[in-house]
Amino acid sequence: MISHARRYRWLMCCMLTLSPIARAQSILWQNGDWEGSGSNISSERNTVVTESWAIDDAIFDASVAITGYHWYSILVNGLEPVAVDLIVLDESFEKIIELRDLPFEREFIRDVAGHPAFRMEISDLDVRLPPGRYYIAGRPVGEGEHQATTLLNRTIRGVTATYFRSSFFGYLDWTPIENIFGTAFDIAFTVFGHIVRDEVEAESFTVPLGRHLSGEVSDLHESDDSYVTIRNRALAAVMLPMMRMEVQGTTAVETASRITVTVETAASRLPNQPLQRLALFDHVAGQWITIDERAAPPVDTVVEVIVEDDPTRYIAPGAGQLKMRLDWFDPGATTPWGVRIDHATWTVER
Repeated sequence: MISHARRYRWLMCCMLTLSPIARAQSILWQNGDWEGSGSNISSERNTVVTESWAIDDAIFDASVAITGYHWYSILVNGLEPVAVDLIVLDESFEKIIELRDLPFEREFIRDVAGHPAFRMEISDLDVRLPPGRYYIAGRPVGEGEHQATTLLNRTIRGVTATYFRSSFFGYLDWTPIENIFGTAFDIAFTVFGHIVRDEVEAESFTVPLGRHLSGEVSDLHESDDSYVTIRNRALAAVMLPMMRMEVQGTTAVETASRITVTVETAASRLPNQPLQRLALFDHVAGQWITIDERAAPPVDTVVEVIVEDDPTRYIAPGAGQLKMRLDWFDPGATTPWGVRIDHATWTVER
């Protein structure tokens, strides 16, 4: 499950592709399996109920591609769905996408008060979403005078409870389910897919060389004039830099097509600016690889380096750890000097 850690501005594109059902899917969000309580609410189309939706939240830290969705449904009076629909709303309940008449699979679970309960599953999707909180739902599409309901759990696993909207039942706006039943419920559902783009913030840093004067790891997250500052110290060895900072982060992407490293730094203004070197740790070779080298700028300057040559080697297998290193070398200055770092992040693309 991916937790919520950032605010976002959303930009979305989507595409539905129909191909043989994909079995190798990762779980992006899970509200749990159905607990068997029998609580349910209408969520259907083209049945005795013209149209109803029951939705629940899923929260993604990274940009994702949704490839599948499953939930649990009671099919009343022998309903044989002809298709299913999928809806995705943003956190303001604005509709991002609604896909209708999709192919599906179902698996019988057990009878509930004489009606069969099924696990309903949609596969072969490619719905791409940036980080954020969304409301998602699937529903059966019927044929004739039957009915379908979505099964609910009393265990609340999401940030919010279920919302319901149905002009058929008189709920014209999205309404919290506790306002209908007097208690909160969660929809039992799972979202499948993979991470597409992961904006990785620094989780920790160390200053092995030089003197760390001020700043915390959160000061590296944004370009906001909140700095980590380092002062020079005497050289530990001739070939070593006078200052060094190592930064660690973690990505959810296992196999990358591209890693973009972004740093924003400035050094004291000197007659000769110190050499600034940026490197990434190669977890395959077990060594640091220089990806940029330049004179350290005397004012805040953004450096963005795109790595496309086997970028997965910079991701620790299984752990997802990323490591970058910034070095500043002796400029021959006779007075104390230092550097400040405003921003240090990775963008990892699948």
